Amino acid sequence: MPAAIDKRPVPARYLAGVLAAGLLLAPATASAQAVAPQVPGLQPLSQTFPSNQPKPEPKIVKTEVERKGRIGREIFISTYLTLSRDCKVGPNPRLDTTEAPKNGKLYTRPNAINLRAVPGAPRTNCIGTSPYGLGVFYRPERRFKGEETFLFKVVYPDGDIREVSAKVIVE
Repeated sequence: MPAAIDKRPVPARYLAGVLAAGLLLAPATASAQAVAPQVPGLQPLSQTFPSNQPKPEPKIVKTEVERKGRIGREIFISTYLTLSRDCKVGPNPRLDTTEAPKNGKLYTRPNAINLRAVPGAPRTNCIGTSPYGLGVFYRPERRFKGEETFLFKVVYPDGDIREVSAKVIVE
């Protein structure tokens, strides 16, 4: 015979201990079944509180960038950042190299960006701020002169992706 499940609300003193341990993801009136899934015969939280929210498909935006530079000098490609409508800067995106440059190196570092130059940035409350974003730079090999093309992806924390096709002309 299966064990009976107590449906009464969990006492607040029990919830305080569970909260301190970082184990509770349920409201304070949750049943013992939802709070203590390790008890034999009880369902885990994922079954008690199912997540019916489908994950949205990531947006993929394709961009082409062309830059010119001089032999032996680093060449700025672009800066990427996460910015909310109220001008709050979020975590920086991640760079994944799809096709590496053959005659140089691609690298990143923090880079300040003037939001006046950013298309789509809110003009009302972002003017005058220069947050740091993920700066992407290319450094050609010592004696390389000519054109170089490479591909990389910028993956944002929300899952959106920017695929960048870059062309660099070294003179």
